[in-house]
Amino acid sequence: MKSPMYSYPTKSQQLMKNCFKIIIGTILVATSYYLFQKPNGIIAPGLGGIAILLANIFPYSLGLIYFVLNIPLFLIGYRAVGIRFALYSLLGMISLSFFLIILSSLPGLHLPIIGCILSGLLSGIGIGFVIRAGGTTGGLDIASVVISKMSSRFTIGKTMIFVNAIVLLFTFIHDGFEYALFTFISMFIAGKSVDWMLSYPKQNMKGEVEI
Repeated sequence: MKSPMYSYPTKSQQLMKNCFKIIIGTILVATSYYLFQKPNGIIAPGLGGIAILLANIFPYSLGLIYFVLNIPLFLIGYRAVGIRFALYSLLGMISLSFFLIILSSLPGLHLPIIGCILSGLLSGIGIGFVIRAGGTTGGLDIASVVISKMSSRFTIGKTMIFVNAIVLLFTFIHDGFEYALFTFISMFIAGKSVDWMLSYPKQNMKGEVEI
């Protein structure tokens, strides 16, 4: 009796699967922002958080600042990882921007402790979906993937925690210890959630994140 052979997805099927993961991931990240981060004063991790802080200092729109900051990171990602990674990351950034617009009316949960925990968990899982598909949501996620690719000592989640330290520092200076603590907890949980998403199930990782 012949054993059934596993049918590998075609390139178009894999492309659709990856795009679907990126869309689901960015929905989770946008939902996390409006439900838990924004109502509780938790600064978004990564380049989004830096852009928000800069928008409070300089007379330019948040969208323009975020776009300009992303340009060098996309070029670095393209040169270090490849064109597929850059295109998937572009889709991730566009998709996240789109859902941040259409989900802006979501009611927020005004519970700081629960909010920082759930925001880290939900956004980390969302970012994990996007990275498993071979892309990022733009910003410092790109730098985290590049650094982890250059050195196996740094996981993507640990690198994200490290590069987000600058956001945490400015949050402490601008908003005080309490909001900085909530932001730290959210970022830490998000980094751990990303590592969990990228390590489970391990047997499926090679095909999903190979970029």
